[in-house]
Amino acid sequence: MNNLSLYNITNKFVELMDKVQDGELTEEEYNELGNELALELQNKSTSIVGYFQNENAFIDAIDTQIKRLQDIKKSKQNKIEKFKKYVKENMERLDLPKVETELGTISIQKSPKASVEILDEEEIPNKYKKIVQETKIDKTAIAKDTKESGKVVPGTKVVVGTYLRIK
Repeated sequence: MNNLSLYNITNKFVELMDKVQDGELTEEEYNELGNELALELQNKSTSIVGYFQNENAFIDAIDTQIKRLQDIKKSKQNKIEKFKKYVKENMERLDLPKVETELGTISIQKSPKASVEILDEEEIPNKYKKIVQETKIDKTAIAKDTKESGKVVPGTKVVVGTYLRIK
């Protein structure tokens, strides 16, 4: 019974239990086979935990690299924006709307859309104001009340799921 898959170990346990119920095995045979399967399951579980630990460590390393690269990207984007602002300010000071080079053209253009800057909200007429109302359902409170009272809140269903925990 060496190197069985988790699926096969599970099936062997089920077969073992069926054979015991049908009286095909003695208690001694049951104990011997059960111990072998338990050992296989223990070894397989060790491999499973190791696999999860390795994969999670790899994911953490990827996350670290993604963050590092995102930080570099953001830094480069900020540097470009500051440099564009610097070039624009100098072109405006020189009253130079356009510079052509062999690599490309630098030009100052008006934005296609005008933006509105709010100076004093109180002076703005009501026809330009929107009332925004948002309704949020407090699922935590529903779960708490259901747990305490034992009554399900109308329009809800309390679901208790399962998860795999590997330490």
